[in-house]
Formats: sequence, C-alpha cells, structure tokens
Amino acid sequence: MRVFTAVVTIAILCSGCIGTTGFYGKTMDSKPVGAFELFDDNGDRFNLSMIDSDVIMVGFIHTSCLDECDDLTRSMNETYALLSSQEQQRVSLLTITTDPWHDNSNRLHHYKKNNSVEWPHLTVSNINTELTMIESVWASFGTSVEVSANQTQSLARCSIHLMNYTVTQTVHVILVDSDRNVRVQWLESEWNSENVAADIRKLTSE
Repeated sequence: MRVFTAVVTIAILCSGCIGTTGFYGKTMDSKPVGAFELFDDNGDRFNLSMIDSDVIMVGFIHTSCLDECDDLTRSMNETYALLSSQEQQRVSLLTITTDPWHDNSNRLHHYKKNNSVEWPHLTVSNINTELTMIESVWASFGTSVEVSANQTQSLARCSIHLMNYTVTQTVHVILVDSDRNVRVQWLESEWNSENVAADIRKLTSE
C-alpha cells in the first residue's frame, strides 16, 4: 500500500473565532460551505442541497479512530435526543470521514450500525479522483487532517485491513445555519450536550 503523507491543515482557533455572540461553543467567522458531492454509507451520491433543515450538525470522524471518535458520535446522538420532536424536524445530522483511503461506504455503513445511529456518513467513491474534493470539504468546515506514515503496520480496529498510516484530525462538530454558513464549533473534548442543544436552538430561532 502507498504511504500517504499529504497534510491538510486549516487554522481554526484564533483566526476562526470572533468573540462571544451568545453561543456556548466557539463562534466562527460566518462563511459559506462550498458546494460538494460525496457518497453516503449506501454508496449513493450526496450533497447539501438534499438537506432542507434550518441547522445541520456536521461531525468529523474516521472509523479506525480511538474512543474519541465514537464519543463524538454518541454525543451527537445524545444532543439530538435532547431536542423536542418539533425541534428535531428543523435539524439534520451529518458525518464526514477524515480517512477516505480506508473508510469506504460499506465500512461507514457498519460503523453506523455499531454505533446505533441513522444519519448519513459520507466519503468518496474513488480516492484517486476525488481526494481534492474531500480535502476542500474539510477546509470549508475548518477541519485539520494530517496523515503520517507508521513505522510498522498495524491492524485497523474492527478490520483485517493493515494500515501503514495514521490519521490525526480535529475531532469536532460544526453547526451550519440555514444559509449554509459555518457558525459554531464544538470540540469533542469540550462537549456539553445541553449547551450544544442550546446553540442549535439559538440558530433555529434566527
């Protein structure tokens, strides 16, 4: 297998924050998410125009990540459960992989089942032709992704796939408003489900 050494790094801390505006999470510069087309865990094409919700909660994980990524997925699900049925109708959830070399649609499908969640999990169908596309998606959401070579091969979690690289990423969720602008960042390490739910309610009330 080739060793992937590409690095995509986007500054998301100081340059991405503009101070307190009533959100519990980190307020980001309001910038539009670029148009993109990826593939969901069923292998079907997916783009943001297919979502008509007022707010989208977009998480970034990879399936061979340690507990941090599973924790983020569970936290997203927990936060959604805190919303009333009327509020849930105005919110959509979405997950995008940061390891498209390994996370194909089938693997993401099993990841969803293992974590008992239902929302779309996105990847590419052809890493050779669509890597630039998903890199641009990471960038538009302010997600840092670094791929480094391992000294020795190791088995990916829940897989017989031998990996000779490691993915290091920003494990976070971005809240996107009805105009499809990025607005609020929540790191997994700082997650508070009640406060994330409050931020979602604030966005839906704008």
